[in-house]
Amino acid sequence: MKRIMLCIILCMVIFLAGCQNADPQQSEQAQETAAPMPVFALVVKDTVNPYMLVMYNGFQKGCAEIGATPVIAGPDAEGTPTQQQAILNLIDQGVAAICIAANNRDELSAALQQALAQGITVISLDSAVYPEDRMLHIEQAPADVVGRVLIQAGSSILGGKGQFVILTTTKNAPNQTIWLSWMEKELADKPEDYAGLILLQIAYGEDDYNISYQVTMDLLDTYPDLDLIISPTSVGLLASADAITAAGADVKVTGLGLPSDMQTHIISGVCPWMYLWNPSDLGYLAVYAANLISEGKLTDTAGAIFTAGSLGERIISTSADGGTEVVLDNPIMFDITNVAVWAELF
Repeated sequence: MKRIMLCIILCMVIFLAGCQNADPQQSEQAQETAAPMPVFALVVKDTVNPYMLVMYNGFQKGCAEIGATPVIAGPDAEGTPTQQQAILNLIDQGVAAICIAANNRDELSAALQQALAQGITVISLDSAVYPEDRMLHIEQAPADVVGRVLIQAGSSILGGKGQFVILTTTKNAPNQTIWLSWMEKELADKPEDYAGLILLQIAYGEDDYNISYQVTMDLLDTYPDLDLIISPTSVGLLASADAITAAGADVKVTGLGLPSDMQTHIISGVCPWMYLWNPSDLGYLAVYAANLISEGKLTDTAGAIFTAGSLGERIISTSADGGTEVVLDNPIMFDITNVAVWAELF
């Protein structure tokens, strides 16, 4: 009996010792020593732009997969804070990565240089910053393809003959500038193909719906024989289509737009067809590239290959500005046959 009692007491001592090793205080200390999730920031052109918000959806998805905390920053409807102010705020917050769609890369250079000096991973997407101000750029589609296909679409819609205007955003937006240059190059390279087309004006809607709407109304008054508006911006395309519909004008539109925005205008025939890529994929791709760069698992060397989650393998190439980039894909064409399906997605 004494031996049995000794065994029971010994077992109790061992059990109690085990309980002491797993006390709540030690568990809390272990949690405190665990590394916090890195913060990845998406600096958008403005925080009310539907295109930018779709891009942030993909950004959030990517962050959830790689274990980062996503934040969005940038100008609001009134334009405050500016993108450079937003970057400086993010530097103070100690974020791990900044992914930015530039409004004006000249204005961003100093802030981005400060971010790089602090060891923050900086990449641009959608609208590039200068090569020296980034580690990599994520290009939504080849710029030459975008510019040329918009002119080709316009010519096809007009049957090779008519008057048109281009409604862009600002004179300083890098992506708009390069697309516009390729649109002009397409016209210059093929004068015989476009002999019947007359470019009346390049107008600027400031990437603001209300301004773009009013600019369209002014264009309709100024050019009574206007046949087409090409708008390489989702905000401008929707605004011009809405204005034309409200005015009852016999004018068509095409350009770059969100299917969910433009579905009714495609069905009505105001926009026979348009183009875009998946903005959500753009944000998603940016997260994977930024994460691998920040972990030292990817360099910005042309020819480097990496896996971007569900988007699969991607390759880094030399960009037209002398830096490096990853191209998402060619633009998708949206018309009456597929717009309803894509409108469910973005």
